[in-house]
Amino acid sequence: MQSRSAFIISDRTGLTAEALCHSLLSQFPKINFKIETLPFVDTPAKARDTVEKINSTIQIDGSRPLVFATLVDDDIRTLISSSSAVFFDLFDTFIDPLEKELEVESSHSVGKSHGVMDVAQYSARIGAVNYALSTDDGLETSHYGGADVVVVGVSRSGKTPTCLYLSLQFGIYAANYPLTSTELDHTSLPESLSAYGDKVFGLTIDPFRLQQIRQERYPGESYAAAKNCQYEVAQAEAMYRACNIPFVNTTKMSVEEIGAHILHRAGLKRKF
Repeated sequence: MQSRSAFIISDRTGLTAEALCHSLLSQFPKINFKIETLPFVDTPAKARDTVEKINSTIQIDGSRPLVFATLVDDDIRTLISSSSAVFFDLFDTFIDPLEKELEVESSHSVGKSHGVMDVAQYSARIGAVNYALSTDDGLETSHYGGADVVVVGVSRSGKTPTCLYLSLQFGIYAANYPLTSTELDHTSLPESLSAYGDKVFGLTIDPFRLQQIRQERYPGESYAAAKNCQYEVAQAEAMYRACNIPFVNTTKMSVEEIGAHILHRAGLKRKF
């Protein structure tokens, strides 16, 4: 497989550049990308050190690395672009056309997308994360009245990471509830969820993948047995259908994809 180095360079966290870079490079599955993120390149001295690093990579690899940058300062951007790499300026690609269309100059401010620009919004975000943690794994069911969504599913189907993602990225108040073996003997909602049926969203998973996940954590136990995993998944899906609960199969989905499905199908909106 062909190999290629890539650098993600930012004057702040690099999260914006990382998201776009990984999305773009995922379109080239036949190439093995060696990706390195260099955040907080916010002085000329750091920029010069970065250029040296990039150019030395060319000597090692024998090919030009790809550089994806979100740099606000013109001088720093010019320094980085002077390297021998293939340079992709992610800001300039969009900022200049936007300025022309909107007929106003951008702020050229560092860290706008991931800084604490609105204290109230940031507090709301942290509040959502705290809610997800306090109601994780069936805790504090009496607080489900404040939930935007209650994610349910068998153990190890992806409930906790999904709820944390929804809270951190979108400010969604997401609780999660594990369906136990006793509850799965019935097709009705557990009593603690019956009052919140309109908020419930189900997760399911391929039982053989579930067995793999459980075996890694609890090898040899009946909890991870193939027959038990098949039974739990079948019963959970039967419950979803009987109670008209929307659900999604998480087997081949990332947390981001699961979250997007829940937002779309549950009609939830980003809160910040």
